[in-house]
Amino acid sequence: MKHILLGTTALVAAGLVAGSAEANVQLGLGGYYVAAAGVDFSQDDEAGEPGNNTSSDVFRQDVEVYFRGDVTLDNGLTVGATIQLEGQQSGDQIDEVWAYFKGGWGQIRFGDDDDAYEQLAYIIPSASNVFGVDTPFFDFANNFGGGGGQALAQTNTTIHRLSGDATKIIYFSPNFGGFTFAGSWAPDRRGEDTYSGFTGATGGFGGGGTTGNNNPGQVDDIFAAAINFEHDFNGVNLVLGIGGGHANLEAPAAGQDDDRWNFRGHAIVGFSGFTVGAAGSYLDNSSNSNATEPDLWVAGLGMTYNWDAWTVGLAWSHGSYEVFDNGNDTDTLDIIEITARYDLGPGISLDGMVGYNHYDSNFSSAGAAPVFTSSNHTWEAGVGFYIGF
Repeated sequence: MKHILLGTTALVAAGLVAGSAEANVQLGLGGYYVAAAGVDFSQDDEAGEPGNNTSSDVFRQDVEVYFRGDVTLDNGLTVGATIQLEGQQSGDQIDEVWAYFKGGWGQIRFGDDDDAYEQLAYIIPSASNVFGVDTPFFDFANNFGGGGGQALAQTNTTIHRLSGDATKIIYFSPNFGGFTFAGSWAPDRRGEDTYSGFTGATGGFGGGGTTGNNNPGQVDDIFAAAINFEHDFNGVNLVLGIGGGHANLEAPAAGQDDDRWNFRGHAIVGFSGFTVGAAGSYLDNSSNSNATEPDLWVAGLGMTYNWDAWTVGLAWSHGSYEVFDNGNDTDTLDIIEITARYDLGPGISLDGMVGYNHYDSNFSSAGAAPVFTSSNHTWEAGVGFYIGF
């Protein structure tokens, strides 16, 4: 009898636990499908040049599926979660995953997501959902190369990521008269380094313990913060924002400072169908294995005009990438693009671009020849589409 009673009690307890864990958040589907066809119709492609032995035309696609949902509890607290799945085979198959708690006091988010200053960032305006001179989905010019240990990015970006999608905690403030604030902290980046070309060890120890803190190519203790102001002044919409962050290099090169700083800002004005804006970013001590502590910065301007379903734009960005911080070995990349978009419907667009890229390498270290010649000029064009779902 006692044995049966214990069994029954266990079943009741199991039922209570199951009941308390019953799902209140119903996840829905979302995401996007982006694709484009591109061509470099004029590029430097002689022996030793970036375009040598490359195809002048290419197809590209980028697909993500979001599982997300939330619920508002009786006490007014909103609880939600998001999981982002890459739609193609990828080493980063689960892109971002996070949960959040939101109320009148703001929002706290925990999980794999972007730094605070990236969350509030506005990039250089582009008419396109696909192309642009700042952090586009796709670009086709063969800019990657440079002369030395600093690998120049394929394109310019005003969002130089300190922690990437490393697990972090983020706080978002409510709106105070047009002002919003965000702050984040990540204990560890886990070896990503998209802006300097180096990939370090993961430093992980399976499912338990903490991560290593002396991995080459890795940073830890990443703090970031940003503040935005947005307001409509009688039909003129103004957006201003600044942000920045700090991280520690876990295993700096001999004589290298272990501090890495990033600062960025933007200013955007919209009126009568026009959007005009600028954005810029500065990264201090960008290399993971260079005791001379080179820096990099990107800045640019853009303007778009929208009427009915059409939007057209013109933008320029300039990137300066030090190989060494001696003032002589600096690679530069200038991009100018005309972009266009036709909205077929909400979240669905056809996009086009014509652009010019000028990459210039000043790498001249004694005894080491550049990988490529000193400059690269490319004219490119592309057409594509964006489908949000």
